[in-house]
Amino acid sequence: MKVLHLISGGDKGGAKTHVFTLLTALSREIDVRVVCFMEGVFYQEVQNLPIKSMLIKQRYRNDLTVVGKLIRHIRKERYNIIHAHGARANFIAIMLRPFIKQPMITTIHSDYRMDFTDSAYKMMLFTSLNSVALRFLDYYVCVSDSFKRMLEERGFDSGKIYTVYNAIDFESLPAQHTDAPVSRREFLARYGVEPMTDDTVIVGIIGRFAKVKGHEVFLKAAALLLKEHPDALFLLAGDGHEERALRALAKSLGIEKNVAFLGFVTDIYNFIGAIDINVCSSFSESFPYMLLEGALMRKPTVSTDVGGIKDLIKDGETGFLVPSGDYGALAERLGRLAGDPGLRRRLGENLYQYGRANFSTDTMVRRHMEIYRDVLSAERAAGRVQDVMLSGYYGFKNSGDDALLRVIIDSLRKERRDLRIIVLSKTPKETQRRFNVQCVNRNNLFKIRSLMRRTRLFVNGGGSNIQDITSTRSLLYYTALINYANYFGVPVMLYANGIGPVIHGWNKGMARRALSNCDCITLRDRESINEIERLGAKCDNVTFTGDPAILIEPGRGEALDGLLLDEGISGARFFAVSVRQWKYNDPYFVPKMAGFINQVRRKYALLPLFVPMQTPDDNALSLEIMKSLEAPGHILSRPYDAAEIMGVMSKAEMVIGMRLHSLIYAACVGTPVIGVVYDPKVKSFMEYIKQKTYCWCDELDQDALLAMFDGVMQNREAAAAATKAEIDKMRELCLKDARIAISYVENELESRFEDRLIGERA
Repeated sequence: MKVLHLISGGDKGGAKTHVFTLLTALSREIDVRVVCFMEGVFYQEVQNLPIKSMLIKQRYRNDLTVVGKLIRHIRKERYNIIHAHGARANFIAIMLRPFIKQPMITTIHSDYRMDFTDSAYKMMLFTSLNSVALRFLDYYVCVSDSFKRMLEERGFDSGKIYTVYNAIDFESLPAQHTDAPVSRREFLARYGVEPMTDDTVIVGIIGRFAKVKGHEVFLKAAALLLKEHPDALFLLAGDGHEERALRALAKSLGIEKNVAFLGFVTDIYNFIGAIDINVCSSFSESFPYMLLEGALMRKPTVSTDVGGIKDLIKDGETGFLVPSGDYGALAERLGRLAGDPGLRRRLGENLYQYGRANFSTDTMVRRHMEIYRDVLSAERAAGRVQDVMLSGYYGFKNSGDDALLRVIIDSLRKERRDLRIIVLSKTPKETQRRFNVQCVNRNNLFKIRSLMRRTRLFVNGGGSNIQDITSTRSLLYYTALINYANYFGVPVMLYANGIGPVIHGWNKGMARRALSNCDCITLRDRESINEIERLGAKCDNVTFTGDPAILIEPGRGEALDGLLLDEGISGARFFAVSVRQWKYNDPYFVPKMAGFINQVRRKYALLPLFVPMQTPDDNALSLEIMKSLEAPGHILSRPYDAAEIMGVMSKAEMVIGMRLHSLIYAACVGTPVIGVVYDPKVKSFMEYIKQKTYCWCDELDQDALLAMFDGVMQNREAAAAATKAEIDKMRELCLKDARIAISYVENELESRFEDRLIGERA
């Protein structure tokens, strides 16, 4: 693989550090070269690194004679990919478009609309040109998720956007920083700066003097801090058009004796070594390198909460975050650090450890290599590679399945934040909006086929889809997708599934073939293991993990209080009832359930609260039961998400549930449960949590229900504690699912995927 990187050659800041770090590491894996268009700081320093570089010099900014030279060079060297960095490189890249066919990538290092805010002329011309150029490039690598969302909000195709966070070598100082370490006093002496005492707290900020960097916020915060710490010293490393105005501001604030403008600093690590607190006060950022450089040096950090910074700076854990523009909050956090050396050491060490674990160069390079492979194998938009295709009962307004989708997506991205996921949904636009993933209509088999050919892992996520108790059509759909993925050589994982029951003879063979075509099966109940054995399926990798819904965090606090108030049940004692229409329900299901509820209400003075888990399907049966009650009950007025329903159930005295997830939600929040079994998965769950409080829906026993209710109420705390203990065990098991899935994406898959692509090209 040969990749050509384009950059202006004059870059000084984060873009320079990013490209240096990336190319140094990539050069160990593939053939990379960088072309610059001016003899600036970047080009001068890259000569000292083990990176192939080349200057194709522009005589002036819009000199397009370089385009012809670049075309000849690309054709001669036969590069596979062109990778641009920055406005100038983007513009030159699109000038190549009519003449070369290689796919073009650009890295989004900043909000391109704010790159030239210090000059009205440059903003009008260069920002406009760059905005147009970006629309004609093929793929986008964003250095934070916030920039990915920014592009999506501005109409860029989400299928073309990747996220790769900046990274740094935490094992040693980067190669381009070759200055010998010096003491604080020696470094400051170079700039004619002398601290008032040996204990003077020095606060530093790095960045060009531009309005977007918020230096005026930094200086106003400095003025406030000096009232409490009059010997504090503030160092500003950088240059730019705003320097004169900033010097004037420091003078007007009366703090010029405590502020030092050092100009452009080349030995940045000696600068960071000299300061006690690192600051970012920007109004807009991507994921600035100066924070990673500070992390490498274990410096406590205070930053504005912009861009992707919160992914590194966890407020109160690895540093402090303050609102953009709030110099009062910035001064307060600086004051806390200035007055507490122990806090500075703790936050600095936490930042180092977190950065080392999550923002290493190995991770950045591996992801770029994956992107390059994806791009090369997906030159047509319809064939673009996805990491994971998720199939399930999604987009049907079912609380349980939507909750599963949320947990699965979050769990996978916790293991690998830049994972590209596509979801098959009945309502793809709504699912895409709610879950921030690419979606396709689950019935668009032609589109699914196109995408599946370029998918790294097919996941049937959550639920009980391999069964025919609901319908043969449903079983046919899910088994066909599994077999289809297997046909294309895509690894298949059943992710925390329930299996069965499969009743009909022909359907058993269909299920057996599909299950045997799975590379990995994780199950949410132990009964499903027996079902696989009964079907005679041959899958060597079957594991019990648990239901992912257990990982959902329930709603709490003011939001939950407001929900209960809106529903008119705030302060009421109630028990929750969740029922569903089912073809095998007792013929007298409604009067029996109503009779049971009436008895509970008379005996315990509890309000019956009906909780539909799938709207509008569950509402009809709930309303029918309510009509038969002696006194009015209450039904939730609108659909709620899983966390909200769990919050409601946490306030209930008891939950009587048919749908599996109504019981799981209640058990997770420590509310005792009674199950009404319509499917073996409900019975299996009740037995797993060691509760015998369940009955069957086809022969509903009103007296037995009441006896179970009485028994639980007599020893409610013990029942809740026993349930919680089993749920905690299952929660630990549930964490395994995502790790297993990611192992297929990252490890086993690579050779199979590459073999499949070679076969397709042949």
